[in-house]
Amino acid sequence: MRAITAILSALALHAAAGICAAQPPRPTVGVAFGGGSARGIAHIGVIQWFEENHIPIDIAAGTSMGGLVGGAFATGMSAAELRTLITSTDWDAMFGSSSFEYKNVRRKEDARTYPSRLEFGLRRGIVPPASLNDGQQVDFLLARIGSAYYGLKSFDELPTPFRAVAVDLRAGEKVIIDSGSLASALRATMSLPGVFPPVELDGRVLVDGGALDNVPADVVRALKPSVVIAVDVGQTPDDEVDYSMFGLIGRTVDAMMRASTRQALLAADMTLAIDVEGFGSLDWRRADELIARGYQAAEKRRDDLLKYRASDADWQSWVTARESRRRRELPPPSFLDLQGVEPADAVIVRRALERHLNVPVNIPLLEEDLTALTGLDRYQSITWQMVTTAQGNGLAVRASQKTYAPPFLMLGLNIENTTSESFRVQLAGRYLAFDKLGAGSELRIEAGLGADPQIGASLYEPLRRTPLFARFRAAATRKTFNFVNEDTVIAQYREQRQALDTDLGINLSRESEVTGGFEFAHVEDEVRAGDPSLPELSGKEVRFNLKWTMDQQDSPVIPSRGTRAIFRFSQTFTSPDAIGAERSNNNLTQAETAGSWFHTLNPKTRVFSVFAAGTSFGDTPLPTRQFTAGYPYLLDAFAVGEERGDHYAVLTLGGFRTIGRLPDFVGGPMYLGAWFQNGSVFDTDENADLRSQLGFGFVADTIVGPVLLGTSVGFDGVWRVTFGVGRIFR
Repeated sequence: MRAITAILSALALHAAAGICAAQPPRPTVGVAFGGGSARGIAHIGVIQWFEENHIPIDIAAGTSMGGLVGGAFATGMSAAELRTLITSTDWDAMFGSSSFEYKNVRRKEDARTYPSRLEFGLRRGIVPPASLNDGQQVDFLLARIGSAYYGLKSFDELPTPFRAVAVDLRAGEKVIIDSGSLASALRATMSLPGVFPPVELDGRVLVDGGALDNVPADVVRALKPSVVIAVDVGQTPDDEVDYSMFGLIGRTVDAMMRASTRQALLAADMTLAIDVEGFGSLDWRRADELIARGYQAAEKRRDDLLKYRASDADWQSWVTARESRRRRELPPPSFLDLQGVEPADAVIVRRALERHLNVPVNIPLLEEDLTALTGLDRYQSITWQMVTTAQGNGLAVRASQKTYAPPFLMLGLNIENTTSESFRVQLAGRYLAFDKLGAGSELRIEAGLGADPQIGASLYEPLRRTPLFARFRAAATRKTFNFVNEDTVIAQYREQRQALDTDLGINLSRESEVTGGFEFAHVEDEVRAGDPSLPELSGKEVRFNLKWTMDQQDSPVIPSRGTRAIFRFSQTFTSPDAIGAERSNNNLTQAETAGSWFHTLNPKTRVFSVFAAGTSFGDTPLPTRQFTAGYPYLLDAFAVGEERGDHYAVLTLGGFRTIGRLPDFVGGPMYLGAWFQNGSVFDTDENADLRSQLGFGFVADTIVGPVLLGTSVGFDGVWRVTFGVGRIFR
């Protein structure tokens, strides 16, 4: 009986083994994630549907935004984690971020004087920037995604094998990236020309792969999965053809991309075409809607997709195996590896990053320190990754040089109305070069045409390795002063000035400096139009100037936070007198202070205060040295030149509310604001009548600088409409 039982048991086991052997293995699934800028966020919805229905993605490849989503998925992230990644990203900072907050006080002065977002270089003639965005914040995002996967021999070692597709501009061919830095691979496939700078990698200049392979099904097919599923988020073009120049260029590029996409899709067994009608390529902030579109597209193909559903056991095995390959921790780095950093900056960089050695990596703090280094203005972007060498684990910091600068050419168009009908228009430019007379030196040459023309040059020279510096300047200026009565210019006074001055200064911090020195000038004042009783004069002037500057704000337009303060003191020793004039600049002593403070109450609301005051200490200066009002936030219901005096004091309180944004890469936020102003411009205490005014305005942060349209009304009935472009905030 025991023998019979043993024989029957053996037969049963053999039969069961035969049945198991007869079951075919589950098919391996490869997915090609296509490019489409913001529309690529819809890929997350497809991944979510696959997870819910137990369809493993064994192989992934992606182009552009499909590369970002596919690459992040390949690191082991789930659909829920991908959703969090995208929805928690500050897209305003991603595409409108500025290093202004981290610039030193001199670079902030440059940015305030020339607030245009367009930065030109003079390395090879006049060259515009390589892109509208420096890619710094995108670099940080991708470094966070790929930071743990350093030292891979191949992207096959990722939790999900992955390929990124780019185009090499030198060779004019498609590049499939399968190893190296994952962050660099994702950055290359996302480098849309004109939007982000290209990536230089292994001697190649790489940009977005969409032009040659926007939905890389052929790349996935080459990895030999059982089935290839292509996910297309491209928008079907309208039947109507735009016959404008840019319309035809765009349609031609689109036709080329669609032709390559059709060819690549021949390698797919199935194509999921997601309906992205109504979504633009810059709709990053509509992530939840796009994810829903991706989920709906997969649900519509439910019957076709469920053929690839894994059994519960196979699904769990796939999840476990994927999770076992996932990396979550970074070892403490023991050394710094600087790449692309100029020798003059290496000491600064090492000092800033020393605190990250031999401690666990604090990514937010590291990003903050690296962002601060972008304020040097020498580099396109600065990013990081972990490396392993014979020394151990290190922190590699790579600085990408700007291909077009330095030297820099800053251009500015400044337009402002001084009365309701009078406008002041100026086209200005500044040349800025570094290290012309040794490490750390700076040479500026600038000129302005139109209203208040000028030409000048200055040299900044640090004194060895101390915070001390010397500054030498020479300039020739011509400035016109309006005298206004009831919003009408009744006289114009013109001053021409040729000056030389030298300062000694000290950098108190990156954000603050003190300078003091003597100015030697030849001055000519004359009446240009109107009242002939204004004094005319000509002669030399000698003056001592002292100035303290502190600038902690994060924007030259409408900051979200920070304080800015300036204090000036001047003592004029010698100045030409006008015959018969009661006023004189001889032995004139003046002091002036001004500043502003901004604070964010919530993501859309900012409050601020502006203060300004000046005194002539009982002296009676000529009109060219009197204080005046009429500028934004400074009793701006008056026309510029309507109120003029030997002393002044103004306090303004207000707030701004974000009401929208200009398209990414064209500009930034748009605001509506209101402010209450109280102050006076006066000659003596007896005529220091306080004036109260209410101001309202619209401000847009555009690619050419801020644009202001506002109006102010005084409690005494005075009012004015204010319009300005460029440098409009003092």
